[in-house]
Amino acid sequence: MSAAAVPDDVDRLLRATAGGYELVGVRSLARAGHPVVWEVAAADGRRLFAKRHKNALMYQRETAAYRLLAPGLGSGRAPALLAEDARSLLVVTSALPGTPVISTELTAAEEQEVYRQAGNLAAVIHAQPTAGAPVGEYLPWDQERERALARAREARLPEEDITVLAEATRHEPPRTALAYCHGDFGPRNWIVRREGDRLLLGVIDFERSHVEAPARRDLMRLTLQLTSRRPDLRAAFTTGYGRELTPQERAACRAWAAIDCPAALRWALDHHRDEEVLGYARTVLDLLRHPNPVA
Repeated sequence: MSAAAVPDDVDRLLRATAGGYELVGVRSLARAGHPVVWEVAAADGRRLFAKRHKNALMYQRETAAYRLLAPGLGSGRAPALLAEDARSLLVVTSALPGTPVISTELTAAEEQEVYRQAGNLAAVIHAQPTAGAPVGEYLPWDQERERALARAREARLPEEDITVLAEATRHEPPRTALAYCHGDFGPRNWIVRREGDRLLLGVIDFERSHVEAPARRDLMRLTLQLTSRRPDLRAAFTTGYGRELTPQERAACRAWAAIDCPAALRWALDHHRDEEVLGYARTVLDLLRHPNPVA
């Protein structure tokens, strides 16, 4: 596949960054089917990624995170920002060696090690300074709740599921401390590689990174969506994170999961029945139907 297969503005930014290159492949498509992430092999042997963001907010969040957040994770834990073009909403980054956790075969012990390292990465991310970082903006709770229930009806959830969501969001969750958050922290964006007999975990895709309560997304996903049926992975994550969640954080995770569930369903159905995301949403509904004091 030739470099001519990429759009002109992507080609210009790649050539300015790396000189000659060859297109390895398209790694992500927009909803309309247009490429938005290209992997290339630079003439000097490096693997690079070019990415076009769908809006200015995501571009601003990602470029800010590469400057303010990623360096604190340490060498080999996140890509480096090599070039950017605000007009075209494009970035070029280095590639992390390894494979996404979601598509990597791991033993149970290796999974536990991955989640332990994920907990450590989350702790480091949440400890980074927030000065100059983008800040999330949210609707008042009653409007968040109203929008979530409307999305649940649009997704044609059974009335009993809508009732479960309505009850779970009846009260505004406890307010918890704000921190710099990844915003889409999970196995799709974790890159694992082997170094001898060791695993090393890194993280990519910072376009949703901003300041918010970690329970809103990062901790909610890990504790309710990803590890609810794997107490061993939850224990590994909290070991890496350095502490258990507080009762206030657990309550906030449940409430925000109920808000997030209808949006996840809509996204999954709009993206050709994404079974992973559908699974997240079903897991949340099950947990809300059958409250678990640990969750």
